[in-house]
Amino acid sequence: MSLKQERWVGLLSLLPAFVLLAIFVGYPMFNTFFHSFTKWDGVTSVFVGWDNFRNILSNGDLPLMLRNNLIFLISVPGILLISLTVSVLLHEEVKGWRFFRSVYYLPAILSSVVIGFLAKSMFTNRGVVNTLLEKVGLGHFTVDWLNTVPTEFMILILCFYWQTLGQGTLIFLSGLSSISNELFDAAKIDGTSWRQRLFYIVIPSLYPAIFYFTIVNVIYVFVGLFGLVYSITGGGPGYETTPIDYMIYIQAFKSGNMGYASALSVFLFFIVMFITWIQLKISKRLEQ
Repeated sequence: MSLKQERWVGLLSLLPAFVLLAIFVGYPMFNTFFHSFTKWDGVTSVFVGWDNFRNILSNGDLPLMLRNNLIFLISVPGILLISLTVSVLLHEEVKGWRFFRSVYYLPAILSSVVIGFLAKSMFTNRGVVNTLLEKVGLGHFTVDWLNTVPTEFMILILCFYWQTLGQGTLIFLSGLSSISNELFDAAKIDGTSWRQRLFYIVIPSLYPAIFYFTIVNVIYVFVGLFGLVYSITGGGPGYETTPIDYMIYIQAFKSGNMGYASALSVFLFFIVMFITWIQLKISKRLEQ
């Protein structure tokens, strides 16, 4: 078989994948971009130009939605540190590491909706949390967890941490397994402490894994919170816990403003692209 024939065989073998991508990814993206300039109810559409984008910037909901996403965004370093610490402890084989290593990934298998409904049942007025507080004599700490904005965010972030811990630990354990044991042994012989090994060996060696984990979860807090918000708070009270991706659902499927929802999707797309670009720039600076 000639080189030209091999090239055609390779292209033809990739054709089904490209067709599927065009149908299930390319067309929906093009459709969303097109309808972001229309007033569309899912059946009929009327071209309105930039009106949907002007409404996004002028209706007063955007700062609140960005604030909600920002709250989740600033929580990412917390789960990064927790996952990194847990993975190092497992790698160091602390007491009980065998049991924890067999169960830590289980929450990552569950869907966000399952985790959300489980948390919601625990934090109702007569749920497990308030009942346990009353039984141990701490009844004065019981609150209406799901009707106060700060505690609602606390529950959402707690669920985000619980679901993400397994993913982060797995990523960092994979990175740790690539570090030579001889390096750790030499450091121990030199009398380095656990903290010194963490900051001078582990973290520098895990820069690629840390960057990957960070960029994945930064994108997640903009496009992946729907399941948790839907199942725990429903975006309420009002829009106080509504991130941008959940507002897209509200506008599209509850209000029928699918043109506005398309514009909001495009707006979110450029936000995520911009943040990803910044992270890539920072990563290149750190590698120099």
